[in-house]
Amino acid sequence: MSFSAEFPVRFQDVDAGGVLFFGRIYDYCHQAYEEFWGSEGVDRAHFFAGADYLVPIAHSEADYRSPVRHGERIRVRLDVARVGKASFELRYRITGAGDALRAEARTVHAFVNRATMKPIPIPEPLRAILLRHLAREPAPHLAS
Repeated sequence: MSFSAEFPVRFQDVDAGGVLFFGRIYDYCHQAYEEFWGSEGVDRAHFFAGADYLVPIAHSEADYRSPVRHGERIRVRLDVARVGKASFELRYRITGAGDALRAEARTVHAFVNRATMKPIPIPEPLRAILLRHLAREPAPHLAS
């Protein structure tokens, strides 16, 4: 089951040509990631203050298909592509007007013990949330 969020492209996110600065695509993906957890009732402050674990990004990649311009509204679709013992993979499909593909991205998140930074199993009920959203069909693949 996909999750989607829509955002306006902000002035501070574009370069002198009015096109989204390449690194900013991750800001929009992460904003959708935070909204995903919030939509599931997860207190996101818990990740920073109350938990004995952290969830760093272990890998990220993005492919850019067409320019994203200032003033546009973009939609970020988040798909849970894989749930492992201690990590999970998210795929993002970023579209503009008319559902035109702008970019695709992928992030791998790992659960680690806050004190030791060693991998730990994904805690319940977060694992249950991820499994409930696990894509039943292949998510859009990044180009090889």
